[in-house]
Amino acid sequence: MPRQKKPAGQAVDRRNGRRADLPSPGGVGKQPARPRRPPRLCPEAVRQWERYWESTAAAVQMPADRGVVIRWIDAVDRYLRTIGEADKNPLVYGSQGQEVENPLYKIAEKALGTIERCEKQLGIGALNRAGLGIAVITEARSLADMNSRYGGEDAGVDEATDEADPRLHIVEGGTA
Repeated sequence: MPRQKKPAGQAVDRRNGRRADLPSPGGVGKQPARPRRPPRLCPEAVRQWERYWESTAAAVQMPADRGVVIRWIDAVDRYLRTIGEADKNPLVYGSQGQEVENPLYKIAEKALGTIERCEKQLGIGALNRAGLGIAVITEARSLADMNSRYGGEDAGVDEATDEADPRLHIVEGGTA
């Protein structure tokens, strides 16, 4: 049975056992150079473009990723415009005079497939970020918060009964 690959972000270098970290494209703490936004995007696509470049996922983009980013926003724009037009007339008449689904829905569906593939590569969406090993810290805790929670003055005391936790006696080297 072949060895399984480790999930992204957990792989280690065989030579020294350290995690393989990619350097930030612009240096530590710097955002990568943002490519020029394609012209004539619809307003919602412009909002998504701006939000993407404000996100954690954009911080790991390299100049070579430009094509994927442009393909993603182009597909977002195409999807939004096409689905908007299709929703105006969901049913149209076919060649035999029967009502059929608007063919624009098929074009929108293809654009959505492109969006989803690009989002997976770019780390857009919580699951896609996790798959790429991009950690997003949602809550910053101070050292005082951590100490009070895990090892401060009240550590080992049950707040409901004010009694010491008997398991700590064993952990600290005592006997039961």
